Formats: sequence, C-alpha cells, structure tokens
Amino acid sequence: MLKNSFLHLPGISVDDEEDLWSAGVRDWDDAIASNELSTEQIDSLGHSVEALAARNAVYFGEQYKAGERWRLLPDFQNETAFLDIETTGLGGEAYITMCGILDASGFKAYVRGDNLDELVSDLEKYKIVVTFNGISFDVPWIRRELGPTLENAAHVDLRYVLKNVGLKGGLKKIERAIGMDRGDDLSLLSGRDAVVLWNMAQEGEPNAMETLIRYNAEDVASLPRLAEYAYGQNTAGTPMAVPGFFSPARFDTTTLAYDSALVQYLCG
Repeated sequence: MLKNSFLHLPGISVDDEEDLWSAGVRDWDDAIASNELSTEQIDSLGHSVEALAARNAVYFGEQYKAGERWRLLPDFQNETAFLDIETTGLGGEAYITMCGILDASGFKAYVRGDNLDELVSDLEKYKIVVTFNGISFDVPWIRRELGPTLENAAHVDLRYVLKNVGLKGGLKKIERAIGMDRGDDLSLLSGRDAVVLWNMAQEGEPNAMETLIRYNAEDVASLPRLAEYAYGQNTAGTPMAVPGFFSPARFDTTTLAYDSALVQYLCG
C-alpha cells in the first residue's frame, strides 16, 4: 500500500526503500517517528499524507515513474477503471469504434453511434485508469476525439509495470508467458479482426457487434489479473504485499455473448 512506499520521496532509491524496511521503518508513521529521513523527505511525506487523505491520485501519479505506478492500485481499487479502446486503424482518418471499461461494478461498453459520448462524463468518477499501452495509444486517442478527460486521474499503464518484472511484448504474449488462459476462440483474434468486426457490423452482420464487444471485454478483463500479478511480483516479501486485492468475480465477462462461427470465419 502507498503508506508502505517511500520511493516517491526525494533522494530515495529502491535500495534505500528496502534499507528503510529492514531498519523497521515499514510505513509513513514509522518514518515520521524515526530519525531515518531528512527534513526535506519528512516535509514531502507530509504532502503525501495530505494527498492520500484528499484522494488525490494525480499527486502520486506525478511522483512515480510509469513503471512504478502499480504502488497506487490497492488504495484506489474501488475508484479504478480498466480501459481499452478499439479503432478502425492507425491512420489519420481512423477513429474510435468503441471503448470498454471494467470497474468494481462490472463491464460497460461505449459504442460509436450509440453511447460513446457518455464516456467523458463517466470517466470523471475515477481516480485511476489502468490500460495496456494506453500512454501511447488509448488515452491520447480518447483525448483527440472527445476532448480533455482523465485530468483528475492517475494513469497506470501495465505495459511499463510489466516491463519492470521482465515481461515485454503484446498483451496476449504476456498472458501466455505467465500461464493466463482465456479458454475460448476469441483469444485467436487480433486488433485487425476488431476492425473487420466493426465493418461487418456497419454492413448489417447481426452478430458482429456483440462479438466485437465481447472481444474488447476479454482484453479489459485480463487487465486486473495482470495488475495483480505485477503487484505480487513487485511486492513479494515486502510490507507492501496485499494479496487478492482485485476480486476476479468482479471482472467476469464470460456472460457476454459472441458468435463462435463468426470468430472461426475470421480465423480462416
């Protein structure tokens, strides 16, 4: 948890943080009562106490590098949105077709031509947004099309967090590397197939849209599992360990429908 973390304080390295824990300084209260920190570090810790009390996730997002923002997750788990978008491609005329959000209440799809315009206002309630490669892709696309958003939320991009524990590559490659099995045909689809599904839906294919939504939902549903994995890898044997802070039951998307024949068609 954040109160066990000292890496955001000026002059503190990962090794310094481990030395503090070893010296019995395991949380902010211990640090304030000890003689282990400098005056500057104690002042910075005071700002941290105020920021956490005010639920100011942006403050902590600014203090930590992208690969270290996993430290925010347990304290803001009920104010977190796991997010993934689909687009028609990467070119200048491409656009967002849909966005999926998973939070403590479940999954919601925002679809172009239906309810995509609700996305900006709905995002205002979150303190944390979790993506995979969202720093480079999802969030800039949302801001480009829908205007300023997520200005009061910190961004945890799992691409950088997972790189911290030696995992590189795309989302599905990393899932396979750690033994995550989705267990259905949708894992065979790619971003290109998502474009095809969108186009088929616009042409009247009756099951294409629900299949696209389920495809997106499964990508989003993997994010809390990957977040918990990365958190566990980073905190094993430390005072920050908080096992099971994301309940898998909250993030079940298996009830969403999809057309298996259509998926097999796309896979050739």
